[in-house]
Amino acid sequence: MTMCRTIQFGNSIFACVVLLLIMSGCAGSGQKKVGEGIDHAAVDEAVFDPDLTRVAYDPTIIMKRAEGFFERKEFAEAVVEYDHFLDLHKDHRLTPYALYKTALSYVNQVQTIDRDPEPVIKARRSLERLFTNFPGSRYEADARAIHKTCYGLMAKQEVYVGRFYFRTGGYLAALHRLEDVIKEYPDAPEAIADALYYLVLTYRKIDDLGLATEYAQKLLEGYPTSEHHEETTLMLAELREEALPPQQQPTTRIAKRSTDWVKSLRSMLTFTR
Repeated sequence: MTMCRTIQFGNSIFACVVLLLIMSGCAGSGQKKVGEGIDHAAVDEAVFDPDLTRVAYDPTIIMKRAEGFFERKEFAEAVVEYDHFLDLHKDHRLTPYALYKTALSYVNQVQTIDRDPEPVIKARRSLERLFTNFPGSRYEADARAIHKTCYGLMAKQEVYVGRFYFRTGGYLAALHRLEDVIKEYPDAPEAIADALYYLVLTYRKIDDLGLATEYAQKLLEGYPTSEHHEETTLMLAELREEALPPQQQPTTRIAKRSTDWVKSLRSMLTFTR
C-alpha cells in the first residue's frame, strides 16, 4: 500500500501566523508599553521634518516608521525600518524590541510551506541575536515560542522537498533530505513522523526492504499518534511478507506479483507496437 496522503501544511502555517500576530499584540501585557513616554504627535510631525539627518537617524522616528508599516501589515517595509534602527542603534533601550518585531515581520511573510524559506530562516536569526545579546529580555517567552514555531516550519519545508523528490522519482535525493530532517530537527516530532513515513515509501520503492521495515518500526514505536500510523501498520505487514522466501509467502502475495508482472509485460508490448 504505497499511496501517499497529502500532508496539509498550508492550514497549519496560517494558524501559526495568526497565533504569532496575537502574541505580538499581547507581548509584555501588564507592563509599561514600549511606546509609552514618547510624544507621538511630535514624532508624527518629525517624520516629515525637512531636517533629513534627523529623519534618517533619530531612533524614535525610525521606530515610529517601522511600527506604522507593521500595523498596516506591510511587513517587508517594516523589516527595512527595524533593520535600519538596528544598524544605527545597537545598544538602545528599544533594540531588543526591534529584534523581536523584526522576527515577527519575517514570520508574517510566510504563506505556504512550498514558498521561499528565507523569511523563516531570517526570523530565527533575529531571535537568536535577541537571545544572545539580550538574555532575559521582556520578550524572551514570546520569542522562544516563535523560535520553536520557526524550527518546526523549517523541518516541514525540508520534508516537503523530500516528498517532492520522491514523487518525481529522485529517490536518492529524497532519502538524503528526509534523513537530514531526522538528524537536524530532533525536536520537531510532526516533521520527523512525516519524514519516517516517506523514508518507508522511498526505501520500499528502491527494493530495500530491510531499511523500509526498520523505518516503519521506528515510526510505529516512536509516533503512535501519527496520521500515518494505520497505513504504516499495513505496510509493515506487507514488508514482512515480501521479505519471506517465495515458498513461504502467502498464495495471495505470489498471485499478486504474477498479476503485476503480466500487467507490466502487456504495457511494454502495447508501447512497442
